[in-house]
Amino acid sequence: MTNSTDNYLVLFPLPIGEFSNNQYITDYHLEKLKSIKFWVAENPRTLRRFISSLKLGINIDELDIFEHGIRSDIRDLHEFLSEIQNENVIGLCSEAGIPCVADPGNETVKWAHKQKRIIEPLIGPNSIAMAIEASGLNGQNYIFHGYLPVKEPAFSKLVKSWGQPPYNRYTHVFIEVPYRSDRMLNSLISLLPPQCKLSLSIALHTENETITTKTIAQWEKIPIQIGKNPSVFCLLF
Repeated sequence: MTNSTDNYLVLFPLPIGEFSNNQYITDYHLEKLKSIKFWVAENPRTLRRFISSLKLGINIDELDIFEHGIRSDIRDLHEFLSEIQNENVIGLCSEAGIPCVADPGNETVKWAHKQKRIIEPLIGPNSIAMAIEASGLNGQNYIFHGYLPVKEPAFSKLVKSWGQPPYNRYTHVFIEVPYRSDRMLNSLISLLPPQCKLSLSIALHTENETITTKTIAQWEKIPIQIGKNPSVFCLLF
């Protein structure tokens, strides 16, 4: 529990789909949310919509929300944090479910460690972890690559390198922007050996959720269109 004499950075998870709230929001989440007036958010609009949907009586206009994305200037973030460093509780949230995984929130956490704040990560949805656990692939040894190179030959060179020791023992996890996901799938099918296993987690925590693991040889026979649904790819040679 939060001690009023301590300073905290709360890593607050946001939903990744319409089913997220029912699966992870607890009374503790709600009480913690009420205590946070100062935020660092990847997308303030998403945070405001989320808080409003809960109908907790929180005045959205009274919140001080700083937007920090992957292309933001670190100096602006540090200036904001220095202005609110005496605040008891600061919140951090992401577009990626839990903060700091596939998102730039680590800069705020690094600052909090230097300030000797208590870091409080709250449980929530994580599409990366969910894809790994549902894949049936190696969950003991895995590497998350984030986004892969878009252009050749960098893309092919990287993916082929995973088939060489010691990386061929690892599950390789990566994501793609939704409008390029179908192209990614087709590229993998044409590039990878038939016995390679590919798990595709599409639209997690939504009514369109689909999780499928097959060999490349099997994927070649399946007509599938990801469309603009967020997806996580898991690959094992």
